[in-house]
Amino acid sequence: MNKKQLCDHIGNIDDRLIEQAGHIPNYRRQHRRKIIQRLAAMAAVAALMVCSFSAGAMAFAKENVVKVLVKPESVSLEEIGLTMILPDSWKGEYAVEKSGGNFIVYSNKIRDGSGRADAFDGILFYIVCYDTAMTPEQFVENGYDFTGYRYLFATKNNTYILHYASDVQWNPSDPEQEKIYTQMASEIENIRFIPDHALLD
Repeated sequence: MNKKQLCDHIGNIDDRLIEQAGHIPNYRRQHRRKIIQRLAAMAAVAALMVCSFSAGAMAFAKENVVKVLVKPESVSLEEIGLTMILPDSWKGEYAVEKSGGNFIVYSNKIRDGSGRADAFDGILFYIVCYDTAMTPEQFVENGYDFTGYRYLFATKNNTYILHYASDVQWNPSDPEQEKIYTQMASEIENIRFIPDHALLD
């Protein structure tokens, strides 16, 4: 039966409705097409993930990460029960001398290269252990603040003070010595001081 016969048979039906009836979409085919597109997209995403993971694994496999725990530069002043943890940059650049009950820390490059007879060239600071326990206020009241200083701490029987050098400690005509001294002096504030009984092995 063709369109004309159908129209005649049914009666007065609009030609447009008959035209549309001939073009009914195939929903099953559309559904299959969507499933195929989704599967293709998922396959593409999976392929990208595998490639990126493989590239990352290859990159990390070539990179050797080595962690080395470096023992800090430290000096134990056993006579007064104190350990100094120095900046790493000071390694090989300093020396410590005992002078009476005090310890002198100086730049060995400046002292070795000064060319002068003054035994105190290159002094960065003194560590003094007073034989009495004092608060920071008591330290000042007793008149021990005659130079620039840093109050470290007090124990039951002692007070530990860092006294800064009070005069020029490098050869003023040698700019290299001034540079060395200025750099090391600027790092004194980074030094940590630990009572030996507080150290853990």
